[in-house]
Amino acid sequence: MSMELLRPSEQYREQLMEYRSAFLHRKEQPYGGSSLQNYTDFHEWLNKVISQENGDNLPPNRVPATQFLSISKGKLIGLINIRHRLTPELLMESGHIGYSIHPDERRKGYATEQLRLSLLEARKLGLNKVLVTCDKENIASAKTIQKVGGVLENEVISAEGKEIVQRYWIEIG
Repeated sequence: MSMELLRPSEQYREQLMEYRSAFLHRKEQPYGGSSLQNYTDFHEWLNKVISQENGDNLPPNRVPATQFLSISKGKLIGLINIRHRLTPELLMESGHIGYSIHPDERRKGYATEQLRLSLLEARKLGLNKVLVTCDKENIASAKTIQKVGGVLENEVISAEGKEIVQRYWIEIG
């Protein structure tokens, strides 16, 4: 499987907005997309991504994060967001890495490769151990996290009290 993680750019604007639409159509959230679902304007989203990575004007509940696109043969397959550090809230529920795979590309092995590549990027950011979480109902995501070395620490109730969140740690350093 040939996949690479690339930074968002104008080259992928159309594919990113289609990715957003595919998730909205399914009433799903594109995890790892820096709140892409909230942006109808690509450039506004891209400016937010750049500011977030630089740590510029972050709201109190946000941390610097790096956004990646998972690309295979020129096609946007998924999104990855790597948070550089954790707040108490991120430590409980969201972790260092958020990710998603385009609904039409699921169950093809892309998620495992995407997460594996993101661990290499996390190491470049100086992280030796990362937290990755998923809803307990999302068995596919749990298996993906386990395939790249994730060890379940515990399960917590989400802040909204709606889901059980599984918290996995992955040693990368």
